[in-house]
Amino acid sequence: MGEATGGMVTAPDPRAAHAGALMLRAGGSAVDAAVATAFAIGVVEPYMSGLGGGAWLVIRRPGARSATTVSGPIRAPGLARPDMFRLAPGADPTGLYGWPAVAGDANILGPLSVGTPGAVAALCRAHARFGLLPLAEVLAPAIELAEEGHQTNWFASSAICGEARNLRRFPESAALFLPGGLPLRGPSQGPGDRLVQPRLAAVLREIADGGAERFYRGRAGRAVAAFVEARGGTLRADDLATCEATETEIDPVEIGPLSLYGPPATGVVTAAEALQIVEAAGRRGLDPGPRLWARALARAFDDRLREVSTENSGWERLAGAEHAERVVAEWDRPLPVTGGPARAGCTSHLSAVDGRGMTVALTQTVLDLFGSRLVEPETGIVLNDGMMYFDPRPGQVTSISPGAAGLSAVCPVIVGGPGGEAVLGASGGRRIISAVAQIIARWRDGATLQAAVEAPRLHAEGRTVWLDRRRESAAADLTAAGHDVQVVEEEPTTWHFARPGGVERRPGRGWAPGVDRMKPHGVGVQDSTPSLAAH
Repeated sequence: MGEATGGMVTAPDPRAAHAGALMLRAGGSAVDAAVATAFAIGVVEPYMSGLGGGAWLVIRRPGARSATTVSGPIRAPGLARPDMFRLAPGADPTGLYGWPAVAGDANILGPLSVGTPGAVAALCRAHARFGLLPLAEVLAPAIELAEEGHQTNWFASSAICGEARNLRRFPESAALFLPGGLPLRGPSQGPGDRLVQPRLAAVLREIADGGAERFYRGRAGRAVAAFVEARGGTLRADDLATCEATETEIDPVEIGPLSLYGPPATGVVTAAEALQIVEAAGRRGLDPGPRLWARALARAFDDRLREVSTENSGWERLAGAEHAERVVAEWDRPLPVTGGPARAGCTSHLSAVDGRGMTVALTQTVLDLFGSRLVEPETGIVLNDGMMYFDPRPGQVTSISPGAAGLSAVCPVIVGGPGGEAVLGASGGRRIISAVAQIIARWRDGATLQAAVEAPRLHAEGRTVWLDRRRESAAADLTAAGHDVQVVEEEPTTWHFARPGGVERRPGRGWAPGVDRMKPHGVGVQDSTPSLAAH
């Protein structure tokens, strides 16, 4: 995968990347490309993201000091309450952040787990503000993929197999992903099974014709609300009818020589805090090795769970250099204790740039794999399990509040500095945060984005460190520092260290990709000769 003199798109699937590249070749902006890719991704990997989830974009014009975020998070419905879930005493912590378990996993599986999906609002608003092509043209590739069908790849088949026990509990979900009672098969001695989604194609056509309003206030919104209400969930038609994306102009977080742009009150704050701590420790002469990174990430995650919510502004302090200096000054503070294992394996990230220099980082999710595991039958939409974002206990920083956005771990970022510019993000639950932070640090130190993506990483929360087997030599030192070290090996179907991807441009060079080549990926370019990569 070489450099591109024009625009470029990277995505977790080559078919989605191709959709974005088509927009660039048609003269569209990076936002046109990103939105086309996002809608296509929701078709080819609906178990990760789509119309039933949330989406966050960071958009930067060439040379601009500020950037624009467009956020369509998953929100708690208006009928949601802090005490709506009954806890399961004695059960292991669970969910995205290791909150106390809920009886029957009701905040993870089924109708009570469904929040108000903001993805369509965010994608349509970003397109309306920064797109150059008609919305119908932008959605055309996704409509075609849904209507004509696409081959199930090995990655999708693996995901379906892994969730088959849960999917079979819901007839509508089983009908789509377990036809005849068996998971859709990936390619083996022949092509994979074909996934055709005509109901989803019809919804996409409605969005192409009438935008977000047609989706939320029209047939699709009414069908989703009725489906969830009939099964005992709290989502209602009013939640959908009033769903809007938020647009914010943001200044960068300055981290040493870098300027980092990303949506506030997401995983970006924790990645920025970890980077600030490593930067502050470097000024004191500490070795920027695994021990430092484990300590920095553990502290950043601890601060995140204790202080960060989408309803306060504490994130600005945590992401600042002054806080990092104080953290390093009290380096002997005992390691924090977290509530549970780092849940992973969800979300889609894509990056797009155009020949004019506009850059876009976009992450979208239905939260867990297959979200709530519910598929609305009239529309074919996989519905999120956004209530898992919230602490099920009343009176906590991130307790359930009607209309509140959940505490998302997404981390779409644009990074600039003397060494160039990078557009980056990842999928993989809260491991997204540790992956993005370490990749940025390596890129800042001179590695290509591809080399930074492929380098061994660790993930740390509390005393526990998950260490890439390629850095096993660091295990003894981490143990001596008080960590519980788990040496693991990343494989094509595991999520120990997330699934990152992005694009970079060094001074005087063209755009170049950085992708996780162990998992499916696609690179689409603006040049007339297609350059698609797949695995």
